[in-house]
Amino acid sequence: MEKGEGVPYHLFVKDRRCRYISGARGRLKLVKSLLVATLVYAVVARKGFRVTDGIDLYPGGAAHMTDENVLVVADMHLGVEAALEYQGLSVPRVQTRKILKYMEETIERVRPERIVVAGDLKHNFDRNLTQEWQEVTKFVEQLAGRARLETIKGNHDNFLNLILRELGVPPAKKELLVGDIRIVHGHVPVGRNGLTIMGHIHPSLRLRDAVGASVKNHCYLWEPEKQILVLPALSILAAGVDVVSALDAGMSSPLFGTEGLADCYPILFSGERALKFPAVRELRGSV
Repeated sequence: MEKGEGVPYHLFVKDRRCRYISGARGRLKLVKSLLVATLVYAVVARKGFRVTDGIDLYPGGAAHMTDENVLVVADMHLGVEAALEYQGLSVPRVQTRKILKYMEETIERVRPERIVVAGDLKHNFDRNLTQEWQEVTKFVEQLAGRARLETIKGNHDNFLNLILRELGVPPAKKELLVGDIRIVHGHVPVGRNGLTIMGHIHPSLRLRDAVGASVKNHCYLWEPEKQILVLPALSILAAGVDVVSALDAGMSSPLFGTEGLADCYPILFSGERALKFPAVRELRGSV
């Protein structure tokens, strides 16, 4: 694929509460709504999109396990700004404030009993930066008395347990079983047994129109055969990988076989509307 290409807008499909978008007027309206959603981070939907029995998806990256009343998010990468500064890059330290606002709104709407972070709560690999200590502390304090926090160890969380111990939070686990659903980060092999929720891949989808305008938005991935749900990165600074143009995107996780993400269905939100696409395999064949 050439740079700037992406999925044509006419490939939107109708599914449950998803809206079918077609025609120039519909495409223009979609471009505007997606750009607004990107600028303001996310709008929490009044009702989640039911991707499979017992799991609702929300704009911004949260999945709600309705039977167990557990909210699952992934890949916050708190402290990434400080890590970028060590590499000579300077970006405003606004990510944590936006994530905390999103979590506050989602908690208020869903009222979960437990919150699970499916890996990469912090960003730096080789040590805990001061910003990471401060921002993980803010995150834990925000949840205090509202929901029980549990964490999965991601590939960026090498020293996370040092912070969690100081805050009185249980250490991060390799995986967590909630009912019949397994929650993992997705960077190491795990036993396959039923439905799995994971992060790690940072999936996104680039959309384009006939004149070349495009927008890339974080998305969910649903693989019905393997029963795997991949969450988008909650971090606004974690660059999402375009699952259509990046043919090797699935290679970062051992949970996907040689076919990679080809059989996954991308799901993203335009405002409060869920938009479900054909399988990645079909999208790659159309561009």
